[in-house]
Amino acid sequence: MSDSENGHAPPTSGGPKWIADLAKSHPQTPLVLPFMTFLVLMTADRLLDESLRTYSYALRTFGSLYVVWLFRHHFPKLGKLHLHIAIPFGLITAVMWVEVHHFFAGCSAQPCEHLRLFGFSTFFQGFDWYRQYLCWDCNPDTYFVPGKHYESTAALWAFLIIRIGGASTAVPIVEELFWRGFALRLFINWDRFEKVPLGTFTLWSFVATSLLSAVQHQPQWEVGIICWMMYNALFYWKRSLACNMVTHGVTNLALYIYVYNAGDWRFW
Repeated sequence: MSDSENGHAPPTSGGPKWIADLAKSHPQTPLVLPFMTFLVLMTADRLLDESLRTYSYALRTFGSLYVVWLFRHHFPKLGKLHLHIAIPFGLITAVMWVEVHHFFAGCSAQPCEHLRLFGFSTFFQGFDWYRQYLCWDCNPDTYFVPGKHYESTAALWAFLIIRIGGASTAVPIVEELFWRGFALRLFINWDRFEKVPLGTFTLWSFVATSLLSAVQHQPQWEVGIICWMMYNALFYWKRSLACNMVTHGVTNLALYIYVYNAGDWRFW
């Protein structure tokens, strides 16, 4: 099977030679390294004071995008955007994220009232057992509320642009490259994942990647699993990383616009 048949684009002459050599000898690098860079730089959130979140978010956003740019010639074929599918699918996923987590975790009356932004006004009581044992974001005192850390309008807007912009661009790119471009295929062929065509379905890879996403999406692990199932299903259908990136970006953009407008900071 040729590289064009299995969906993995052959290395091109573009970019530095050491990048091409690395991508050729370790084909997982272009798909894994941007995501790993993002996760490593995310530790700056814990090292810096909360008032410096603008800089920590900027660091992980631009740092990971720089790695994406370095390996841009060595990705699999990204496919078509399918905007007519990606945009509504992303919006539906954003609504799911809010509604399902509110249902399971329950919430105070004030945040739930803001569900009218999505056309809902129901007060979800949630499951008492879940709130008691698994609702790790039920304490409003732990929420990061930007208005408490940025006194000037300019500083607040700078934070919002970096936070929402990074979540809508860098996050979808690095996560889709890793999860759909790499992990789904890794669970099919551990030794030669690059030989597995993009969008190949196995129940094991579908379930395994969905469950693993719970680790990344704490404390909202339950909606993380459902979201990854939806993204996996979309990828099996369209077999397009580009479509998934747009969908993922729309989901994050809609979610964070909701968070800011509703003041529902548990999702921040």
